[in-house]
Amino acid sequence: MGAIDTHTHYFPAPYRAAIDAAGITHPDGYHAGVPSWSLDAQLAHMENLGIETAVLSISTPGVQLANNDPAKVARDANEEGAQLARDHPGRLGFFASIPMDGVDRAIAEIEHAYERLGAWGVCLMTHTNGVYLGDPSLEPVFEALGRYRARVLVHPTEPAAFPAQVMPGWSRSMYEYFFDTTRTFINLIFSGQLVRNPGVRMIIPHAGSALPALAQRIERNVKRGNAEAGQQRYPSMIESLRSCWFDTAGSVLPHQMASLLALADPTRILWGSDFPYTNAQMGAELCADMRTSDILTEAQRRAILRDNALALFADKLPATAG
Repeated sequence: MGAIDTHTHYFPAPYRAAIDAAGITHPDGYHAGVPSWSLDAQLAHMENLGIETAVLSISTPGVQLANNDPAKVARDANEEGAQLARDHPGRLGFFASIPMDGVDRAIAEIEHAYERLGAWGVCLMTHTNGVYLGDPSLEPVFEALGRYRARVLVHPTEPAAFPAQVMPGWSRSMYEYFFDTTRTFINLIFSGQLVRNPGVRMIIPHAGSALPALAQRIERNVKRGNAEAGQQRYPSMIESLRSCWFDTAGSVLPHQMASLLALADPTRILWGSDFPYTNAQMGAELCADMRTSDILTEAQRRAILRDNALALFADKLPATAG
């Protein structure tokens, strides 16, 4: 059974040059520095893990880089991603990066990515300079995404402000990523952004981050708030989350997966290797866990590794593939 990897990253040469120009050596405190990446390494990783198709995306810190024009960084990365997809049909696809520092620039790149490049979706960071995805200023961006029924992978980045002494010397990805993902989806849901743009298909990374743990707590308070208001003023947290997709990048077995299975629509859970931030050795271990874990039935395993992605990307992947 060939897996479909919906959370894996690429570092095309122009993007790597932009990171270097920004002076970034250890993004978000990542101890190993900026990962090395090449097409050959990507294909070897896929072969080793039994991955049939990978949908590439740009990871944190995204395209909002100092000493660079974010629109140019995004365009260059997207052109490279589109070329990789053309050169390796059925093997590689890509999520387009979007410059979120200006609404007009964001919409222009969304239109270019879909109409000229054949993007499989878009990847958005959890925030841009502290502006989270439910911010009213981004309504036109989500309207544009809705017109294309966009698949939107949200990727965490470190928050604009955080306490520095919680785990000094450790990467912020250890914990701040989960909190920032949770923060932006709470913002998306309670701003009404998802309700107003139901065509946008949101993918929550890392098995929902902290959302499965918080969903019931928030839901209970929402019900109380609606009862006090005498109207459905606030959306259901649980129903909103069940309308989203989730990926399983990272160390999610067994505990986090159990929480996700209790919350999510089981047909909307995807698999991701998080290569190359998750290196080849750890990636192989995590993939083996997914293929053998007794927390999953064989049907659930097949759905997560393959069938759910085939359904979500039905316009890009033939159902008979693999």
